[in-house]
Amino acid sequence: MKPENLFVTTDGHVKILDFGLVKRMEATSPEEETSAPIEPTHTVLGTVMGTAGYMSPEQARGLPVDHRSDLFSFGAILYELLSGRKAFKKATPSDTMAAILRDEPPGLSDSGSGIPPALDNLVRHCLEKSREDRFQSAKDIVFALSVASTSSFTSGPQATAPRAGRTRVLIAAGVVAALLAAAGVWLLRPTRPGTGEPGGMKRLAVLPFENLGAPEDDYFADGIADEIRGKLTSLQGIQVIARGSSTPYKKTTKTPRQIAEELNVSYLLTATVRWEKNSSSSRVHVSPELVDVTRPDAPTSKWQQPFDAALTSVFQVQSDIATRVAQALGVALGSGEEKRLAEKPTQSLDAYDAYLRGEEASKSLAAADPPSLRRAIAHYEEAVALDARFAQAWAQLSRAHSFHYANSVPRPAEGEQARAAAERALAIAPGLPAAHLALGDYYEAVRSDYLRASEQFALGRQEAPRDADLLAGTALVQQRTGHWEQGLASLRQAQAVDPRSAFTARRLARTLFLLRHYAESRETADRGLALAPRSLGILETKVMLSLAQGDLAGARSVLRAAPRELDPKALVAYLATYNHLTWVLDEEQQTLLLRVPPAAFADDRLAWGISLAQAASLRGDREKARQYADSARAAAEAQLRETPDDANRHVLRGLALTFLGEGHKDEAVREGERGVALVPVSKDAYDGPYYQHQLARIFIRVGEPEKALDYLEPLLKIPYILSPGWLNIDPDFDPLRKNPRFQKLVAGAK
Repeated sequence: MKPENLFVTTDGHVKILDFGLVKRMEATSPEEETSAPIEPTHTVLGTVMGTAGYMSPEQARGLPVDHRSDLFSFGAILYELLSGRKAFKKATPSDTMAAILRDEPPGLSDSGSGIPPALDNLVRHCLEKSREDRFQSAKDIVFALSVASTSSFTSGPQATAPRAGRTRVLIAAGVVAALLAAAGVWLLRPTRPGTGEPGGMKRLAVLPFENLGAPEDDYFADGIADEIRGKLTSLQGIQVIARGSSTPYKKTTKTPRQIAEELNVSYLLTATVRWEKNSSSSRVHVSPELVDVTRPDAPTSKWQQPFDAALTSVFQVQSDIATRVAQALGVALGSGEEKRLAEKPTQSLDAYDAYLRGEEASKSLAAADPPSLRRAIAHYEEAVALDARFAQAWAQLSRAHSFHYANSVPRPAEGEQARAAAERALAIAPGLPAAHLALGDYYEAVRSDYLRASEQFALGRQEAPRDADLLAGTALVQQRTGHWEQGLASLRQAQAVDPRSAFTARRLARTLFLLRHYAESRETADRGLALAPRSLGILETKVMLSLAQGDLAGARSVLRAAPRELDPKALVAYLATYNHLTWVLDEEQQTLLLRVPPAAFADDRLAWGISLAQAASLRGDREKARQYADSARAAAEAQLRETPDDANRHVLRGLALTFLGEGHKDEAVREGERGVALVPVSKDAYDGPYYQHQLARIFIRVGEPEKALDYLEPLLKIPYILSPGWLNIDPDFDPLRKNPRFQKLVAGAK
């Protein structure tokens, strides 16, 4: 594949006119290779074939190739289309092939053509030297390209990009369309300007349904909307915006046009719900309306119909609405899809009611704080007790247990509950995406088994390829296994289907920050804070962005600008816990932190004790620091009796011991080393650097600067929070200021 084979027709379509080498190649045994006659017209393994400059590294080496080799060639063509120059251009073909094996092409974002970073990252992902690190299918490229083509020029510096840059993006999308169409693959084509609707696919948002009944019935109206949204998501030909981006429009005053523009959709499904209850019967009245916002004059009603049924028929009402919406959008329904739309989540209305209350308590598990999770768990448990075959409730119960295990003091019994509930969901409904999601979350959050987690997420995506939760889970395991660019691409896909999700914005902003893409991270964090001004996670990322650039005053100004509705105790506890940012707090905030009870730390006395020990130490109160550290040590030891292989508990115990005096030096080091050995960077590229950082802090505090630097230096070469600017202002590193090795690290900030 090369540019000479690609033609743009007069009607704007891209066509491939020559498939020269396209042929299915089966690997043969060594005996077959030596005994079989070789015809000159056949492609033989070990023979280099193709056009220099567009062949993959494995092709250049004469190794077996697969579909991922074509993705590399596509990346080379896309690079040339966007930049106007070849990615690998040398004086001779042999030099060009050497460059393919060895060199990286110049960045597209620096070309002056207004190419956004998102598209630059996409091309680089195609051009990975190892096929395992590339996109794994052309559909993944299409999805990522749709993100770049629809969102990269809408804000920030790319909003004024040259027209040529925009045109190149859309032509590039056409190239992908031609390639996949030629291979017989259905795809998501580029967005048609002004409609927000990808060619061939209807983009729809199911907005929160308006409850016309008693205020305490809000959860019921939300549940009906969620069930219909889930049914529509399962259909080919409809791209449904995720729940996290739709729920913020509950009781909104924005117009349909404004909502459609913000979500980049062509259709909105709205409804009113009234649940009438009396002593003899209960009835449900649902009045849905499908609104078409593609017309230039004004939004119009494409379909509407009232439904009035007994409560016992509520599942039939949900199925009927989903079916009528699909028909109104011109989506053909096969027998399998009709069956899925007609499926009932449970046979028990009481179980369904308990499930909906659990969803309300946890905001469909968007709220991951321990108190919310505990309330949700109680409702989910009630739901499965009332209907033991309620697969969706088992799946949510599993996820709630996994998140509670990860976000509070971990207890093996709870981890076992998470596993059992996920496996129960799969046993009831094999292939249910939510069940695969739950089992994947268990393997990721409880077992740290990222291979099995990835397998479960992949199985879920076979049924629901555009599920935002599955995409986010996939991104995290990709990052944990060191595939950062793949993780970034997965998060961008999640953002495409969940554009108003603060959770996705937080994860994306943090990933960009760890990759040291500071400008784009800040832009993403700002968008996230616009969606969720009280998000502690996004606020912390903005603080760390300033720290990474050596700007302590800027970090503190971010904190001063925090919304007044934000609980000050929650803010200081959060910053002190996860990345030990106690030193960023001003004097007033540190004083407040020293008055915060363990309850602000979800009753985790280890997190509470180590945070207050650091605050007291910064203020020069060694005795108070020792007392708090001793509380932390005792809590760590109690927790480690239940989870002896918990890396975080080991490194925090080691850190606590450094506050207790010289006699604890050796034990402190052993604890820190134990934590790093349990979760090295090679095993977990997401959390591993944090444990290594804490071991470096332990070595600094016990007076071993060279050993500290042995662990510190590598952290500046991998995705992590530290940077030369950070090192320059963090008081943890004051004992290293005169060390030549440390001075060399900090010199990068100047």
